[in-house]
Amino acid sequence: MDQMLGKSPDIIVIPFMPILDEKKYAPVREWIRKHTSEKTILLSICNGAENLADTGLLNGKSAATHWGDIQRLIKSYPEIQWVKDQRYVPQGNIVSSAGLTSGMDATLYVISQQLGEAAAKQVANTLQYPSYHYVIEPKMEPFTAGLSDITYILNQSYQWNKAKAGVLLYPGADELDLSAAFDTYGASGTTTTLTISREHQPIVTKHGLNLVARYQMNEVPTLSKMIVVGPQAETAAAEDIGQWKQLNNNTELLLLHKNMQGRFAMDPAFEDLSKQEDVMTVEFAAKRLEYRATDHLKLEGAPFSNESFGVPVILVLLSLLAGYFLDRQLFVKKRKVIYRVRIW
Repeated sequence: MDQMLGKSPDIIVIPFMPILDEKKYAPVREWIRKHTSEKTILLSICNGAENLADTGLLNGKSAATHWGDIQRLIKSYPEIQWVKDQRYVPQGNIVSSAGLTSGMDATLYVISQQLGEAAAKQVANTLQYPSYHYVIEPKMEPFTAGLSDITYILNQSYQWNKAKAGVLLYPGADELDLSAAFDTYGASGTTTTLTISREHQPIVTKHGLNLVARYQMNEVPTLSKMIVVGPQAETAAAEDIGQWKQLNNNTELLLLHKNMQGRFAMDPAFEDLSKQEDVMTVEFAAKRLEYRATDHLKLEGAPFSNESFGVPVILVLLSLLAGYFLDRQLFVKKRKVIYRVRIW
């Protein structure tokens, strides 16, 4: 990276990277530390704050992170003042953000500092981002773990027929549209998303990311649906869609953003997830992603998952029933033993 740039980066964006192998991760930590001058902005997204904290650069400073992990990080990094009620926290050249969509606020804030408020607003308007007010004032009502979050645990534990959705990677696909599919369905705990492309070669997205799909169309496992993102997907991905239909004509094809111009990319995904699963699952997925603009969503699914809530109830009833019969059997045996002893 240093050879390619010839200087320190202007901005380093730090996503969450699990530190599983210290030897392999150490170069990442050292590279971030190496580029800590005031000329480089360090921007952490969601739990990327833990990777930033790991460098020691946040010691004595304030920082934000995901609401679900903040208590753990308070214990792990007590030298940092962890902030629970802000979407992002600027500290000189370091900006940390809370949940995933809070990272959009932090990014727009950085753009406003680099290029001016008008440029940041223009980006937000282009994306149809509905929560720009948080860019100006990042204060928020903090999320905390609650009883309703049990839907995620129940979905993970008792939903036996989990959905498996493909996401088509095609040249020119918009990165935010792709993120809307991966992040929204993934945050629900109900759906596994698989990347699929026509051929085994890198797919270059709209703004130059190179993505390699896990599966090609001719070797894809059985799917519940194939998701194609982007308002213009029917024409932009016409060749890829055509080949998919020839090979997998029986699989549902979902053009996620068709006729959705003027809406934020995640909204159609939340609404489809509501039909696929239930409203409670969508509400937790939005909470997990720190997405606050849910009032205008059209959630038409069931109130909650009959399977995820029904299966544990049935299991409890069966356990009680089995216990009752076992107890009756033991009671009868005890009476027979007592009767025999008395006769003797």
